[in-house]
Amino acid sequence: MTSSARASRWSPLLALLWCATADAQAPLLHAAIAASEHRGGVPAVAWLCEEYLPGLPSWPEDLDPRESFALTVSTEGWSASATEVPLPEDAVAVGFAASSNAPDSPSVLWRCGRDGDSEMTVPADFQPPGAWIDLLRSLEADVLDTPRSLALPVLAGHLSGGLLEGDPRAPLLRICPALCGDVTWMAREFDGKVEVRGRSSGGLMLPLVLLLAATAEAHAAPQPLQLRSFAARDGDRAEATRQLARDDRRLDRQTLRSLLFGNDELRLTAARALVRRGAADSLPQIIDAAAPDMPWATLAARDAVHHLWPTADEATRRRCVQALERSRCPQLRALDLAALDAPPAPDAPVAPEEAPRVRAFAILVCTGIGLLGLWSRARARARLQPTPARAVS
Repeated sequence: MTSSARASRWSPLLALLWCATADAQAPLLHAAIAASEHRGGVPAVAWLCEEYLPGLPSWPEDLDPRESFALTVSTEGWSASATEVPLPEDAVAVGFAASSNAPDSPSVLWRCGRDGDSEMTVPADFQPPGAWIDLLRSLEADVLDTPRSLALPVLAGHLSGGLLEGDPRAPLLRICPALCGDVTWMAREFDGKVEVRGRSSGGLMLPLVLLLAATAEAHAAPQPLQLRSFAARDGDRAEATRQLARDDRRLDRQTLRSLLFGNDELRLTAARALVRRGAADSLPQIIDAAAPDMPWATLAARDAVHHLWPTADEATRRRCVQALERSRCPQLRALDLAALDAPPAPDAPVAPEEAPRVRAFAILVCTGIGLLGLWSRARARARLQPTPARAVS
């Protein structure tokens, strides 16, 4: 086993660089990190520096993780060392990421503030690795002049798949994304460069490294619409859910059922899509999605019972009854399921007191039709009569 392969087992941070090897020979990430007293506003950075990295075999024994230090990551491994480089007063970390360690290689410059505010500058001639581009495009995170927000813990969980106990990526991809929280940013083009400004409890570079680490292992990645519908924390989430609910798409029951536990708007969209497709086996989950503080989802569940109950099988009906019994919504508990199975009632007879009015209305209609016929007949006869010739004087 090569030294770089051993290093990748020790530090999932190297997944950033393994993802890039198809496009570059020797990618490089370098960071200078401030001392612990400046990390309080970025708990993800504090955990990474003070708990995770010192527990790895390659951490220098004489390096105090509470002091400022420099971190370098490449395909050859990673290293940490003390540094005397002064950081900007309001920064907790600064650094660069390059797709090659050549001296003239264009680099992404980045800075993370002590409160999580972060800036990144991407030069026009920077060639990002294919893994970066694929990830950004799948999330529609490469748009300009559009604010975006993503839930990093949700996204990392979907990208990494199941993590077994003992997997070296597990602590990094479970704890660190949770500490980062939501990531919000906006990119714009300025003076031939792309500038990205945003924030999280781990800045912007750390979330990017975590996402690339999550995609390092080969597994079936979720579809872009699935990722956005689960992880987006802006208007794109509702749009992705609406796209999933389109009738011209293959019905994705599993994703739509999971979205029944989102906000009220997502529950409404997912429930209506399942009802429209006749997914009667999903009726118990639709009922469970209703809540007193979810009026749209409650309305959708009530309509779903009316539309899907007649076609549900016996096993589904039993689960529906149990779901209705434990529901906290009076509108659902009051539903009469027996009435939904009853044959439609015949048309009610006309009340005796309304009979004369009905007869009078019928007579007026018939009279009007007769008069219209006579009038049309008279006009037709008048047109057929010859016009008398005028006398010539």
